[in-house]
Amino acid sequence: MYNIERLAPIMTPLVNKFYDAHGARGRAAKHDLVWVVKDTTDIIAACRLQPVAQHWLLVGVYVSQSWRGRGIAKALITDALSQFQGANPHSPVYTFAYTHLRSFYLTLGFCDMAQPLPDELASRLASYLGQNRQLVAMYYA
Repeated sequence: MYNIERLAPIMTPLVNKFYDAHGARGRAAKHDLVWVVKDTTDIIAACRLQPVAQHWLLVGVYVSQSWRGRGIAKALITDALSQFQGANPHSPVYTFAYTHLRSFYLTLGFCDMAQPLPDELASRLASYLGQNRQLVAMYYA
């Protein structure tokens, strides 16, 4: 059995240790909101909501290889978004999903962008696309 919890900012190094151990991209900062899934004591999945100007970006979604295919990412993202939206009902959440995961994010309530991204997010996406990452901008409705 596993449980989902939001990490206190002081615990941020734990998620970075998890990312490093699995070769996952990105690093959590103390201002990020971090959720993890633990199997008793070990982190097996993580995601972050990162503040970008006045916006929030879902980043760093990663599930340990041996735990994939069990619905953990779906449970983690759903729980994180539910907690966040409960406290911030008028704050949209954006993500840059890998194109092969677009349908997965659609099932979670994310939508394709119907209008241009805010400038801060658009410049970040342009940078990622310049690194040949196959991403699509989406927002949580």
